Amino acid sequence: MFKILVKNLVLFGFHGVNESEKKKGQYFIYNLKIKLNENYELKEDTIESTVNYSEAIKVLKKINSENRFDLLETLAFACASELIMMSEVIEEIKITIEKSNPPIREKLESVGVTCKLKRKDLFKSREEKSSESNIDNIAADKPKTCFLSLGTNMGNRLDNLRQAVSLLSGKNILKILKISSIYETEPMYFKEQPAFYNLVLQAEIKTEISPFVFLGYLKDIEYEMGRQGNSFRNSPRIIDIDLLDIEKTIIESDILKLPHPKMKERNFVLIPLSEIAPEYKIDDILIKDYIDKSGFQESVVKTRENILII
Repeated sequence: MFKILVKNLVLFGFHGVNESEKKKGQYFIYNLKIKLNENYELKEDTIESTVNYSEAIKVLKKINSENRFDLLETLAFACASELIMMSEVIEEIKITIEKSNPPIREKLESVGVTCKLKRKDLFKSREEKSSESNIDNIAADKPKTCFLSLGTNMGNRLDNLRQAVSLLSGKNILKILKISSIYETEPMYFKEQPAFYNLVLQAEIKTEISPFVFLGYLKDIEYEMGRQGNSFRNSPRIIDIDLLDIEKTIIESDILKLPHPKMKERNFVLIPLSEIAPEYKIDDILIKDYIDKSGFQESVVKTRENILII
């Protein structure tokens, strides 16, 4: 099995959330691994018979220079999607993009993200969209179904959840379809703190909104509601909004992983999710059967309060 490697390619670009990053620019370090199909055979000693790393570099340079992304995750996914289209023999793209001089005070070498994209996952999504458009052109814009988990254990917990749901509804990028009951839940990782109120909701997001951009909207809501950087991991919080899943999209990065890797161990996610999506599967097992099989002990109790907003 062959892998094509591009190591430590340095390109100057204008990506970042801060305005200074978009105006002044900075250097980005690209590392790329192109995995070829295991059935691929090198039949002759010519560049045409394989994947040309020079062409891959051209793709990276083009995307880097012609766009200004807020998030490295968006940049990485755009690069991976374009690269995988270069040849049918490409099975998987793994790309890491780092900022060598990020706009933070800490002393460090770099910050970055890694995106791994498999050909079968990308083309499965595209084939589904193509099939829908053949049936009805309008279906090309069919929104994507997602699940979000909301939690709070500071202040008026019920009001916090109501405000978060209201802010989500007002973003005009999603339509809320279902909201679970509110559950009072036992803190899972750091026990010495107040109990949480949790819920899970199902929504539709616009097709053109990437998971990374959507994550940015969720973080904006957390910030708008007053959530600051936690003093320590799993400390009390006024609101926590986790993106659980977008139609089984697979994403691996430093900031975003889909489906959410910890949802499988969290009773405070699984039980509300099973209420609104009993057909949802974890490891190919119906969620209620998965809950019974797992036997998690953390207390999750349905409260009498309901959020009357959809």
